[in-house]
Amino acid sequence: MRIGDQSHENTQRKPRTKVRSLMKLGVSERLAIACGITSKGPCRSSKTKGINIALGNNYLASQGLVSLRDIWINIHYGR
Repeated sequence: MRIGDQSHENTQRKPRTKVRSLMKLGVSERLAIACGITSKGPCRSSKTKGINIALGNNYLASQGLVSLRDIWINIHYGR
């Protein structure tokens, strides 16, 4: 099993599905279309503005994921 096989981006093969999902997450229609119809792979497209708007830190925290930055600060500074 390769790293990233179970990622959210890999589960959406069709551009229409990607565009619809991005719009549900608050991305504008124009930006969602630009991100959804790209031929970039999941790793490269994860760095685009539309994906970062849709899957920002607030969204990831609401899904139960922890921030590695916050963990590092706690360990390094002992707060």
